[in-house]
Amino acid sequence: MPSWKLTWEGGIREFPDLTESVWVTERPPGGCFNYISLREVKGKDITYPYPVLILPGMTSHGEQLIHVSWHGIQPIEPTIPDSMIPIYLARRGYLVYTIDYRTHFVLPDVKDLSFMLEWGWDTWLSDIREAINKIRETSGKDRVVLIGESFGGIASMNYVTVYPSDVKAIVLLDGAPIRTAVIQALPMHTIDELRVSKLYAIPSMLTGGRYPGNIMNTIWLKALYNPTLPSPEPGFKTLSDYLMNIAFNQGLANPYSYPNSPPPAILAVMATFDPYWPARLFVESIEHYRVKYTEVKVPILAVISGLFGMKAADIDLVRRLTGDVIILNGYGHLDVYANPNNVKDVNEPVRNWLHRVRE
Repeated sequence: MPSWKLTWEGGIREFPDLTESVWVTERPPGGCFNYISLREVKGKDITYPYPVLILPGMTSHGEQLIHVSWHGIQPIEPTIPDSMIPIYLARRGYLVYTIDYRTHFVLPDVKDLSFMLEWGWDTWLSDIREAINKIRETSGKDRVVLIGESFGGIASMNYVTVYPSDVKAIVLLDGAPIRTAVIQALPMHTIDELRVSKLYAIPSMLTGGRYPGNIMNTIWLKALYNPTLPSPEPGFKTLSDYLMNIAFNQGLANPYSYPNSPPPAILAVMATFDPYWPARLFVESIEHYRVKYTEVKVPILAVISGLFGMKAADIDLVRRLTGDVIILNGYGHLDVYANPNNVKDVNEPVRNWLHRVRE
């Protein structure tokens, strides 16, 4: 039985109507990087009958979803808290949990990342199971609602194929099972090839061009704190404009039309990702999970951003998984999670759907 240590319990400075508890536990095989955190957020009254576990996306983490911060470094304070789905739900009677994956405990100055080669799907699903066991203990409930953001959508679907009795319902918030390209991002196809090449991990949120990007590259913070800084490339007035165009080209944000991505929100998200992500999670086959997706019996809602894009095979899979689909035309990937308009376009519809499937 793992030992969870309560490291924080109290009010949330940014949201005084809510409280947060944080537990940390060591995971096999032990050592300084093999830890996960479970974060609980709640208001005064809990009315929804199932706890909600939000699984963050690639290089994201629970701290970012709740505080828009990274190890206490908060570029901006949230200006529209209800756009953040953990806060939105907790304020409306939901008991909300989210997780800091093992990647949150790997700091940018770590030189030898070879240990991350062992972080595959068995490890990831085992960590999620341990978090759900802790949720059972703290909430007294047997089943959870999984909300999977981006990569967290893959994790949610893979998890329910192995532990179906743990899950009441699933919400895919631009969840990656609907986008084949996400699991084909690396050219290598075996763990041995990763080992030989020493490609143990990939840096967070590659931007392309002159900014190869990870948490040590402060370009996103520089643009956030200096909104008038000139663009390094012709055709753009400021550095912020230049970076927002990169985000647009990658399907991450839409600063040009509805929903009009606010640059401070997008830049702050980009600046607070974890620095590294296990390459193994991209090349390790998930077909033995994926072939079972259509056998999943729990209700599933898919929320899909228009700009991030889907292939025909992905759309077909979505339709076979669920008839409950919301397509957000004009939305970039990050707009689903950090945009003032997502309160009415995403969070309210998700809440209404969860209310319908509560029985």
